[in-house]
This record gives sequence, C-alpha cells and structure tokens, in this order.
Amino acid sequence: MMQSLRNAWQARWSQASAREQTLVRTAIGVLLLAAVWFIALRPAWVSLKAARAQAPLVRAQYEQVLQLQAEALALRAQAPGAPVDAKAVLQNGLSALKKNARMAVVAERATISFKDAAPDALARYMEQARLMAHTSTLEMHVNQAAGLWSGSLVLQLPAPGAP
Repeated sequence: MMQSLRNAWQARWSQASAREQTLVRTAIGVLLLAAVWFIALRPAWVSLKAARAQAPLVRAQYEQVLQLQAEALALRAQAPGAPVDAKAVLQNGLSALKKNARMAVVAERATISFKDAAPDALARYMEQARLMAHTSTLEMHVNQAAGLWSGSLVLQLPAPGAP
C-alpha cells in the first residue's frame, strides 16, 4: 500500500512543472516555519514577555525580603537587655487602643480586650507587645466594623527573669 502511494507520488511529482514543484516546496517550507513558530518559538516569546512584565514586581518583593532579612539579623544581633516588666509595657500601650481597652492577667497570660481600635494602632500595639514585652500571641479574636477593630488578644508573657 505504502509503496503504491510512493510510486503514485513520484510519478505525479515528475510530471509536475518546475514552477509547480517550486510552489509546493515553498508551501511546505511556509507550513514548517509556521509549525516551528507555533510549537517552539511562540510559547517561549509569550513567557519572555510575561517575565519582563513581572520583573519590577519580583524585584520589589526581593527588596522587601532583603529588608526583612536585615531586620531579622539586626534583631538577632541585639544583646539581650535587662529583664522587662512585660505587664507594665502592655498596660502602658493600652492607651494607643483608646479608652475602651482593658487588660487582665492570669498566671503567665494576659488577655487584652479592646473596642473600636484603629487598625494601625492595633498593629503598633501588637508589635510593641512582641518586641518590647517579649510576648507571643496565643489567640486573637477580632471583628471589624466601620474600619475599626474590636475583640480580644491572649498573649503569653515571658517567664519571670527572662529578657
């Protein structure tokens, strides 16, 4: 079967004029070029364009990671300071959460209840609790209404005598 098709093709090809043969070769070449473009080159071209578009975002994220790394190294390099009265630090910071903030301490846990706190004030308070009072957050229950936060935090206080 294949041999008969090949013989028929060769017979037809030899009867075709030089112009027809050139046109067929050109058409086959164009089809091969189109196949190479759509299968091999176009996907790579699209990926390259997407990578170029994302490069500034990735660069900004990389800079942020480097900044966080430098901050972490600086915190790690800090010599442990004198022991801190974590309860006093937490109590003093409550004023940033407005007048509706209260603290209750039971054993080595402090529960902070707050109402209508600004998000940036809450973030600063939590950062202060972590960095200055050396606490860690055990639980956090918050609700947002009209751009203000209400809820409670349960913080683990450092062991007595710990920096």
